[in-house]
Amino acid sequence: MMSNDELMTLEDENPNYHFIPTMTDMDKSKKEWKGERGYINKAMLEKYINDLTTPIYYISGPAAMVAAMRKTLNEAGVNDDNIRTEEFSGY
Repeated sequence: MMSNDELMTLEDENPNYHFIPTMTDMDKSKKEWKGERGYINKAMLEKYINDLTTPIYYISGPAAMVAAMRKTLNEAGVNDDNIRTEEFSGY
């Protein structure tokens, strides 16, 4: 598994790649977090993407999260042809 720092350094290698991590439940954490907070929603996506319908989206994680993210993207006008998913169970 790659760390946040490793994922951020990939931006230097590929100008088309942008890593924007978000955290939930930071009020329960002892660590400081200055990045995005909360679940990914249309407003958060629009903050970083001018036209939500043009990118190809890659979603990976627990089945419920993948389904929720697909629904968010579909409701934002993203076509299923631009969404790639992989579900992992057993978290």
